[in-house]
Parts: sequence; C-alpha cells; structure tokens
Amino acid sequence: MAEIVHLPPSATASDIVSVMAEHGAVIVDDFVTAQWLKEFNDSVRTSIDAYTPYDYGEPEAMEFLGYNTVRLNGLVSKASNYLDLMLDERLLGVMDQLLAPSCGQYLLNSSEIIEIHGGETAQELHVDDMIWPGHFWMPGRMLQCNTMVAGTEFTESNGATQVVPGSHLWDDPERTPRPDEIARAVMTAGSIVFVGGKTIHGGGSNTSGEARRAIVTSFVLGWLRTQENHFLHTTVEQAKSWPARARQLLGYDLYSHYDDGLMAGPLGYYEYGSPEVLFD
Repeated sequence: MAEIVHLPPSATASDIVSVMAEHGAVIVDDFVTAQWLKEFNDSVRTSIDAYTPYDYGEPEAMEFLGYNTVRLNGLVSKASNYLDLMLDERLLGVMDQLLAPSCGQYLLNSSEIIEIHGGETAQELHVDDMIWPGHFWMPGRMLQCNTMVAGTEFTESNGATQVVPGSHLWDDPERTPRPDEIARAVMTAGSIVFVGGKTIHGGGSNTSGEARRAIVTSFVLGWLRTQENHFLHTTVEQAKSWPARARQLLGYDLYSHYDDGLMAGPLGYYEYGSPEVLFD
C-alpha cells in the first residue's frame, strides 16, 4: 500500500520541496500550534453552523463537491488569525521554490474549509491544475500548489484525503491509479499535507460520522486568474490593516515581473497604476 512521506515539525522549506519533487505530496507533522488551531476553529464555528448547502446546478458538480460536505471560502474574513497561516514563512518558502520561478509573483488561489461529514462518498480522483487550460498547454509546469492543515484529525474512516504519490511524474495523463498506489493523508490535527497541482488526489469517504475539517490554502502563478474572488470577501478598508505581503498575495497589487528571462505583466491596474496607491 502506498504511503505519504511524513516530515517532522522541524522540516525546512527545502526539505519539503525535495520530497515534493520526488513524490508530489508530503505531510509535515504539527505544522501549526494547538493554540493557533483552537483560535481558528473557534473563529469559524459560527460560519460553519450557519452554512447552507450550495446548489452547484449539475449532478456531476454536486457529486464532485459533495452532498455531505461543508465548503466555505474567504477565510481571511472569517478568522482573524488566518493571515498567520497565509503568511507563514515556511509555507511561502515552499511556494518561492515551487511557483515563483514560473511567475515571479504568485497569488493566494483559494482559502477554504472543506469539512467532510458522515455518509460522504469518496471524491473522484483528480489533479487541481486541470481547471486552467494551461495545464494541457504546458504539461511540465506546475500551475498551483495546494496545502491542507488538518483542522481535526484525519483518519482512514473520517475522510482523510486520498493521494497518489508520484503521479505528478506519470507520462500517461489518462492512467488510472491502482488501489495499491493510493495513499491516505492520515495525520494529527495541526499537521499539514502539501499536494502539488499535478498530483492525483481526492477527498476520502466518511464512514465514521466524525467530521473531518481541512483548512485549505493554495497558491497559483500570478498571471493566472485565482479560483477564489478575494475582492468579494474583503474590502479596501480591511486590506489597509494588513501587511503589504498579504495585500500582494490577495491581489491588491500590480503584477509585473521582468527578471530572470521572464517577461510578464503588468496585470491588475488601478487607474493605470498599482492598487498600492490606495494604501499609501
């Protein structure tokens, strides 16, 4: 049976990237503190309790996103300490190595809670990069990288994410993984799993009835449209209180990069200049 490599809490960004290069995924144990996790879970409790299931419109979408799964976006507006995770030095250090060489400036792609409840079936295995056409045009380039902090313990029976280690290196994009190639991201609350944009994965089935909460933070190349529209979850007034790095990751900045042979931008004009003028 396949397994996901676990690294200790002391693992560096380079340690994480090294394992990602070979396996396409890695778990770092106890990535966030128990205090941070408690504060986060307490902050989002009201939003989760008030959750109303979405009607995604198509049976295929409903099946993929889950009939018994809570999905919430815009975590920066739902939990004040989410910024600490989004700006974590080690997390961004990984993205500096995985994404920055292809864009110079990457963006927060999505921030969400995915909470799988009892009776949910396993999600169809997939790769996250496939939502952009560039996945098919540039098969050798990672477009985004996903991370999930375990808001609760991930177990075999409560929906621990399924991951196919090494699948990011497969030559055949149509290849279906064998059962023995599928691993489960079993980990303690507060641990994190990194899953590259071309690594096959999917939510697991929940047969225990115990809710499994994932705190998702994914990043994307800065010249692609983000999956989440951050501007509808936040305001300029909120952004004024954030560090400049947070504003850049959320798109409150002009994208441009002209170094290292990469010529891209400018994108994201405000009055033909950078949105940063709003925060001077």
